[in-house]
Amino acid sequence: MTTQVTTGGPAGIQNRAARRLAVLAGVGYTVAWVASQAVGAPSPSVSASGRQVVAALAGHDGPTMTMFVLAEGIAAVALAIVVLLVARAARWQGTPRAGLTAAGFGLAAVVVSWVELAMGAWLVFGVVASGRAATAGALWHALNRVDGGKMFLLAAMAVALAVLSMTSAVLPRWLAPVGLLLAVSLVISGIGWLLLAPGLAASVIVSGVLLLVFVTATGITM
Repeated sequence: MTTQVTTGGPAGIQNRAARRLAVLAGVGYTVAWVASQAVGAPSPSVSASGRQVVAALAGHDGPTMTMFVLAEGIAAVALAIVVLLVARAARWQGTPRAGLTAAGFGLAAVVVSWVELAMGAWLVFGVVASGRAATAGALWHALNRVDGGKMFLLAAMAVALAVLSMTSAVLPRWLAPVGLLLAVSLVISGIGWLLLAPGLAASVIVSGVLLLVFVTATGITM
């Protein structure tokens, strides 16, 4: 007796729905990030003084808050969906630990993003609106250092996903070198943001582009 396995039943429908959701989340991640950079929000230096932060952000609360919502809110939700679906796929492929590791680092980065969103709202509508320069400077520096810490979490996620792509059929093998290169670039830019060093922090342009490519490719190719 033989058992025929089809993909037309409920499990097949669920898998197709999961694949569509993964693609939408992967693409949505990049769309949200690109949109966040296109709203015209001011971008003070990571080491800007409190007065410079207030001068840059005052009167731009709409674009600045929109940027935070898109980059730290909507994009974070998309990333959470991608890593959770990776963990689901890894479980079905018999590599649950690798999938959970990647998802764990990814979800930790998502939580940090939401913390940044709350800090951004406080900065825009509370501190800058009331013109408290000293507090604005301290909060801006803290926000940037938190962002630097998040880059380390994203680097760990990228390494975990690269390992997963090399050890299972969940992701294509060509994603591995991209993930490892992303991890290195994120560590470099993360150090720059933690130290509030504008030169090193500028490398976020490279790590940011690689991150968009990697997350979107993960969602599409899963």
